[in-house]
This record gives sequence, C-alpha cells and structure tokens, in this order.
Amino acid sequence: MSQDRNFDDLSHKFKRKIYDSPKGIIRLEVVWQDLIESLPELQGPPLRILDAGAGIGQIALRLARLGHEVVLCDHSSEMLKLAQQCFTEELPDAKVRFIHAPVQRLHEHVDGQFDLVLFHAVLEWLADPETTLQTVLRYGRPDAALSLLFYNRNALAYFNLLKGNLRKVAAGEIRGDRQSLTPTRPLDPDQVRGWLEGAGMTIIRKSGVRFFYDMMWPDARNTRPLEDVLLLEQQLARQEPFASLGRYVHLLARR
Repeated sequence: MSQDRNFDDLSHKFKRKIYDSPKGIIRLEVVWQDLIESLPELQGPPLRILDAGAGIGQIALRLARLGHEVVLCDHSSEMLKLAQQCFTEELPDAKVRFIHAPVQRLHEHVDGQFDLVLFHAVLEWLADPETTLQTVLRYGRPDAALSLLFYNRNALAYFNLLKGNLRKVAAGEIRGDRQSLTPTRPLDPDQVRGWLEGAGMTIIRKSGVRFFYDMMWPDARNTRPLEDVLLLEQQLARQEPFASLGRYVHLLARR
C-alpha cells in the first residue's frame, strides 16, 4: 500500500483537468451508459453499492439519485472531501457513507457484501493490482456485478507511437511519472480479463473510453462540438477495434 498513489497533492488539479474537462465528461457518460443499459436492476428496488476508489463521487451521486445506498471509499482525504461537498450541495438526503481508507483496509470499516461494486481508475495506480482486485471482488454478493475501469497500456503505447516516441515504446517505458496525471502502471486488457476469468467472473460488456477524442488533431478537438464527439464515443465504444483502443477500458462482469 505504501507504493500506491494517493492524490491528496493533486486532487484539485485532477478535478480541474480530468473530471471537469471534456475528457472527464466523456469518461463519465460512456461508463454511465454501460451501467444503465446493462444492469436493469439499477432501475429497481434500492441496492447496496460500493464505490471503491470513488474520487469525487460522480457515479455514486447518480446512483444515489436512483435511490440506492452508496458507500464511497478513497485513499485520498482531499478527494473524499470533494465528494462529500458534492453530495451536500446536490443530494443532502442521500443514503451515503464516506470512508477514508485504502481499499485494502476497507474490511476494517464495513460489514457484509454489496449488489454492485465499482472500481474505477484505481488499478493503474497500484503496486499490486491483481491482489487488490481479488480483494475488491470479495465485497460483491454471489450474484453481484462489477464495474471495472482501468487505463489501457496498449492505447498509451499507440498514442506514444503517433507522437513519435518510438524509443520509449521500444524500451517498454509506457507509463507516467509521479507528478503526471498519466498512470504509473497502465494495464494490458488481456491480462486484466485473465484475472477476472480466473476469479470466476464472466464479462458481459466491454467498452473503449475515449478511443478517438485524445488522438484528434488539436484544431479538430478544440472546434468540434463536444456533443458530437460524445455521440460517437458512446455509439462506437463497444465495437472493435474501438473497444480495444480506448484510453480506458470499461468492463462489466458477473459471476
């Protein structure tokens, strides 16, 4: 855990440059579309939902608006403060709990299991992603769904090739540094799929998130309406090869 990334020092930068930016909007809307279209139980009676590594809690807030009980856990106290502020301002009567702890120590704070577990944009910052994923899976009930979002190593390599960073890719130096918002340990989607299948999970949906927005020519990215970009990001996210080209890969899985 000591080598896992904590965002206390970058929380406001992360909010400004990721969550509040077109990049963050596209990520949020593609993931939300996956959840709503593939998990009909979200439109039913209240569920108990865990958001492990919740960040500022955007998805959790939407789920709480549907009437579900949500538990938000994050290693960063600053991120959790932003999430609490968001709930206080937008949904003060939500059935919500905030836990400041790394997911590896969540067992010290919660009892029982959950109907849905969200694990978004966390794996790529961990020293031991496979073990932590197995830990998180234990919080799901036998029929629970998992929503897993992670940074795609192959897409990062491809983006670096387009920028001409040939030696960097050839040397396998496909990662960000500690002060960067690019993850330090991007993941191979085939490896992550193997971890899930080895744990008895079946993948029911795969989407590529930002499979073209990040690679657009700057002039095009700055002039095309975001709603037009978002429409195509959502429309094509589940089609190959786009699903495998996303800067992030989103997987929904069940046992």
